[in-house]
Amino acid sequence: MASNPKSKIQNPKSVSPYSALAAGYDVVMEHVDYAFWADYAHRLLTQHHPGVRTVLELGCGTGSLALELQPLSDYRYAATDAVPEMIRVARAKAELQNAPIQFAVADFTDFRTDPPVDALVLLYDGMNYLLEAAAVLDLFRCAFDALTPGGLFLFDQSTPTNSINNEPYFEDVNETEGFAYRRLSRYDRERRRHVTAFELTVEGETYREEHVQRAYTFAEIQALLRQTDFEALAAYHNFSMRPATEASERIHWVLRLPAG
Repeated sequence: MASNPKSKIQNPKSVSPYSALAAGYDVVMEHVDYAFWADYAHRLLTQHHPGVRTVLELGCGTGSLALELQPLSDYRYAATDAVPEMIRVARAKAELQNAPIQFAVADFTDFRTDPPVDALVLLYDGMNYLLEAAAVLDLFRCAFDALTPGGLFLFDQSTPTNSINNEPYFEDVNETEGFAYRRLSRYDRERRRHVTAFELTVEGETYREEHVQRAYTFAEIQALLRQTDFEALAAYHNFSMRPATEASERIHWVLRLPAG
């Protein structure tokens, strides 16, 4: 049942991104076809590395993608997120489904794996939360160290084209029992910053979260990758197998750790 989009929560408490939103994140994201996302990710992994057995998902949120992707090849699957509240929800969902997924709290710009894994996955705008090039390079450094020789790093980026094309959908409201939200986004084309404000009601308490993302261009990520030792195997356009361009709304990158 939708709320009045013009109504505002009075004097909400400002909290860090996803700390309050975690309680209703699955409501906010109910429009996402996670099975489709998982099928596409699985297709890319198997095409570029049929031997993938161990997968680590970064920025896993409440585990919805993990629960769809893990069974597609009975992957030995672990998943991390920097927000403890998100991991708490993810663990509860996995336990309910008896899913063999290990969840842990970790920042994807500063993490280690032991032993290394065959594939890393970071999807649905996770990389866009890194606002500076140095942070993206930290992500690439950690990813490089986390993979087995020949291993893959699959990640996506939301581009300026995506933010511009979807400006008509920047306001959203909804509520369920115990949770309500109002989401309002804005995109600064000059700075390429996408800012989303959430006004939340969780079990009678009110909160405000501000989420800031950077819309990287195709060329910017290409330039950053040239500073690494990864092999860039492919960059795909909008969930297809076609090469990405500057006009792509979403680009899926497949990187490989050199076998040598």
